[in-house]
Amino acid sequence: MQTNPPVVIPDAVLLVTPTCPHCPALVEILSRLTKQGAIGRLEIINVVVHPQAAQAYGIRSVPWFRIAALDFYGVYSAAEVERWVGLASSDPGIRQYLSEQLAAGHLTLVETKIHAHPAWLPLLVNLMGDMQAPLQARIGVGALLESLRGQALLQQALSPLIELTHHADHRVRSDACYYLGLTQAEAARGALQAALQDRSVDVRDNAAEALAGFPAPNP
Repeated sequence: MQTNPPVVIPDAVLLVTPTCPHCPALVEILSRLTKQGAIGRLEIINVVVHPQAAQAYGIRSVPWFRIAALDFYGVYSAAEVERWVGLASSDPGIRQYLSEQLAAGHLTLVETKIHAHPAWLPLLVNLMGDMQAPLQARIGVGALLESLRGQALLQQALSPLIELTHHADHRVRSDACYYLGLTQAEAARGALQAALQDRSVDVRDNAAEALAGFPAPNP
């Protein structure tokens, strides 16, 4: 018998100042959701009284709030906050958050989040194969993977990139081969060798170039 996954109730943090014109509305929205049980615990911090909190979260302006592990800057409506409270603790929600942040050009924020939560990287890589995702988001995934060149964290991208070498769109397969080359992972060699037989010349070329950069296999 199939059972539904347990509902995860997120916690939230809100940073405010006495002069912030938008903070009272967020205080009301998040407090109401806490009273309703949609949020487990709400911490409201006045950063004028506790400036160390802003430093700890790396925040220079308010309003700023965090739901589960997702950070939000600026003004949000009650409907938007409620939406993210419902999404913040799920993989689809995290993926949507990363997509929206990349589409908005917040690459540094996403990179910081990926370093803090390495398990999110496969969710991000999967955006490459989502042709409904904003183009700017898919371009942002590539830029982030480039920034991880030579880092151990890039190995987290290995499995989803291998899966993308079978994508229906040859552009996705080609990009997957290129980024597999950045991993320098022996486990990627088989997928790249198979891609040498791809029907697309772009895929074959990227696979060949990626393999050319790999160290020689152990005898």
